Amino acid sequence: MSKISHRRAFLLAAVVPAMLVAGCAAGTDSQAMKGEASPASPTGMTSPMETGTGMESGSPMETGSPTGTAGAAQARSAVQNFFDVLKSGNVDKVVNSFSDDAVVAIAGKATATGGSAIRSLYQDQFKNKDVSKATHTIEDSRDLGQQYAVVRARSKQGGDAYRELFLLADQGGQWKITDLMTNKAG
Repeated sequence: MSKISHRRAFLLAAVVPAMLVAGCAAGTDSQAMKGEASPASPTGMTSPMETGTGMESGSPMETGSPTGTAGAAQARSAVQNFFDVLKSGNVDKVVNSFSDDAVVAIAGKATATGGSAIRSLYQDQFKNKDVSKATHTIEDSRDLGQQYAVVRARSKQGGDAYRELFLLADQGGQWKITDLMTNKAG
């Protein structure tokens, strides 16, 4: 596994559970969805940041920044662009929103890894659902250092509501989705 893949795995391990707990605890309370309901971080535990993985304590990736920072705004814009091309039904542009080794986990579908699997996933989505009338709301975006950001959104498609969690990376000045996880909102 490459150094970038290790960092992404540690990032997912640190961010996804906290975001899911905040999202599940929030229900429809938007203040809780912004992190106020998130549990405190455990103490006395060694984090991936301190294990010599290239993300030592004090590195820019150690903590997230509040909504509105430069990377978060660019990541938010990249996710909005993804939603726009998704509604257009253009598979090529949808796939171009992702990094080459991106992972997409959509509720009820097999996990797709890499461009060709993501292409197949969205071709199937476009055949089976009219995504042009879907609505999307970006709820939160946060920096995770200088190169990474997380964006949380909600979507409605027909009678179904979904929660989405995006992890993005700055790849040569262009923000790409590296991981996308969706599930049906309860």
